[in-house]
Amino acid sequence: MKHGTLVLPVDRARDFIDLIGEKTNMQFEDMNARDMHRPYKKYIQRLDENERILRFLGDEIARIPEAHVEKDSLEDFLEHANEYKFDEVEARLKRIHVDFVQFKENNRSLVSTRNAALEELYVVRTAAAQFGLNSTGRSQAMGDDVDDATQSLLADRRSGDAMVSNIAGVIPQEDQDRFARALFRATRGNTFVHFQEIYEPMQDPKSGKAVKKSVFVIYFQDQRSHSMSAMGERVNKICQTSSVNTYLWPTTSEEADARKARLNAQVADQDKLLGAHDSFVLEAAQSLIEPPRQGSNSLIEEWRLFCMKEKAIYASLNMFEGHMNLRANCCTPQPRKTRFAPCSSRTLHARKVHPVQCLSPTALLLVRLHPPISEPMSSQLRCKLSLTSMDFLGIKRPTPFSSVW
Repeated sequence: MKHGTLVLPVDRARDFIDLIGEKTNMQFEDMNARDMHRPYKKYIQRLDENERILRFLGDEIARIPEAHVEKDSLEDFLEHANEYKFDEVEARLKRIHVDFVQFKENNRSLVSTRNAALEELYVVRTAAAQFGLNSTGRSQAMGDDVDDATQSLLADRRSGDAMVSNIAGVIPQEDQDRFARALFRATRGNTFVHFQEIYEPMQDPKSGKAVKKSVFVIYFQDQRSHSMSAMGERVNKICQTSSVNTYLWPTTSEEADARKARLNAQVADQDKLLGAHDSFVLEAAQSLIEPPRQGSNSLIEEWRLFCMKEKAIYASLNMFEGHMNLRANCCTPQPRKTRFAPCSSRTLHARKVHPVQCLSPTALLLVRLHPPISEPMSSQLRCKLSLTSMDFLGIKRPTPFSSVW
């Protein structure tokens, strides 16, 4: 292992770190570990924001069934990485991010409207099923002669003489046991709750996950028609606290049939709108899914790899110190056969040469070398700066065969 000091000009430091990472293996020492001075912190923050946008776009594209992102073409990306510019990629990402945020809000609104219509439809279906069971049971038991003892408690609800009121709605299945216990404790057992499972999962507008839900109907004693009783207010507060969706319970089978037909048409219309919206989003995402070259990654994957590479470059530059020129201690592996790039004969005054190529007399300057610990001190390697490099750095030229240090 060889140790040294790397000096870079500020204006082209990013390009030389990129070239060093491509051509050599080099490790840098953090020269700002004590004062925590990070001159390229703003670039890191911008790259973090771009990576957040890319994760958001990736999640939105993953929700599209027909979308497929091409990956795992790393060598092709490294060959064409210089085609991307940070400012251009950042500007395009911001524009696409605004569009996809609007797409997400529209999709959330459409899914919420569809779920509300579908939940109300299942409530109406549950009510219609109960009306059918009640009418069939009474007809089989008493025929056409129905007295007060067999009359439904909800039969005269419109006239205000109903003995029992109800509140219906939809609740996630994972919360129904907790909701039933809270209702029983708050009403001291003076309510009855019936749950009917909905076998069709519904999409959560926020997370996009499928959620299983159930229809609930709460029965409680209430004879007041003009205003809600104390028991009804208590049940409503429990429903609001539990964040459940409540819907009107049909009073007759005819009303249930009419609402069922209307809600079926509304759900069908919302399904068409969601399908058209998904097609529009897929068309907008094609520019991110398609590879920019033959056999390359998708464009969104290319941008993700580009941001990772830029972040690594600026993280390395944060380890350098200095203002006009950046300096950092570094170390490189020592190969079996070493060779220095062609330079002036006065550049080297050592028995051995360094493996890293000299990229430019004013660019990559390895100004100090130390031999491995196993070698004796008499064979210590020393390297002198070229005259052009020393003029660039403002260092006084040494006399012939004198040490730089």
